[in-house]
Amino acid sequence: MRNAWLFVLLSLGASLGHGAEVYPAKPVRVVAPFAPGGISDVVARVMSQQLSEQFGKTFIVDNRTGAGGVVGNGIVAKAAPDGHTLLMVTPAFTILPGISKSLQYDSVKDFTPITQIMRVPSVLVVSPALNVNTLKDFVALARANPGKFNYGSGGPGSALHLYSELFKIAAKVNIVHVPYKGGGENFAALIGGQIQMLIISVPTALQFVNSGRMRALAVTTEGKRAPSMPNVPSMSEAGVSGMTIYVWFGFAGPAGMPKAIVNELHAEVVKALAAPSVKDQFIRQDAEFVGSSPAEFSKLIHNELQLWAEVIKSAGITAR
Repeated sequence: MRNAWLFVLLSLGASLGHGAEVYPAKPVRVVAPFAPGGISDVVARVMSQQLSEQFGKTFIVDNRTGAGGVVGNGIVAKAAPDGHTLLMVTPAFTILPGISKSLQYDSVKDFTPITQIMRVPSVLVVSPALNVNTLKDFVALARANPGKFNYGSGGPGSALHLYSELFKIAAKVNIVHVPYKGGGENFAALIGGQIQMLIISVPTALQFVNSGRMRALAVTTEGKRAPSMPNVPSMSEAGVSGMTIYVWFGFAGPAGMPKAIVNELHAEVVKALAAPSVKDQFIRQDAEFVGSSPAEFSKLIHNELQLWAEVIKSAGITAR
């Protein structure tokens, strides 16, 4: 009888040991669906380096560009849901369903939200040549001159395009969209007077605002001011509601990831955000560290999918 009990205990121990495989069991691939060098790529690399140190396993950034993020998103949607393939998620993820006909995945059903990592506010800037100093003045001027002012973007369906269309709805103004290929062209157009308004991230705008080449009128925060622009009011302070928008970054994985792995990744991201090596990289960029729960991140994605679908419909943007 004693030998029989010993056999049962040993068998149970072996079974438990086999079932409790330590995560990650191999290198983790972090798919960044945009080109190297951009802010989303930087966030992915800084976080991957820190998570590699915390887990003791390598987190490798894999840039998979194409179709505004569709290619990289699709790779993760089809990956094994074992936590070894993650996606760097940005607002583009929630914009794409409304503007792309080529999606081979469902933005809700095919992914597991893990956590929102951080977010960065944007700011509405205008050309100093307009001689307006407040958002109220700019809105009044735009309303008095419908269709005579222009704003720039990174192209139809880009985040800058939709941010500006949301502003047009919120402020009840008619400003014409002029698409450009990239940020450099937008900045040159504003400084040169071809366009009069841009909505861009605070870190990007800061050097131009400080040099006097652009004038900041309002930041898109939740009623508070950006640390690097303490004299610039929020949109709600300046009289335009419904304009709380951030450039945000998060992690997601394929649908069906085990809850234990999702929770472990979330906990380690929260820990990573407190690490000096991470904080030092982003605190100067006015980044707000979030580390939201999987449920909270899922709610954010759902809300933004709905918001941008409504803006796309209102602006008459057709899927391509």
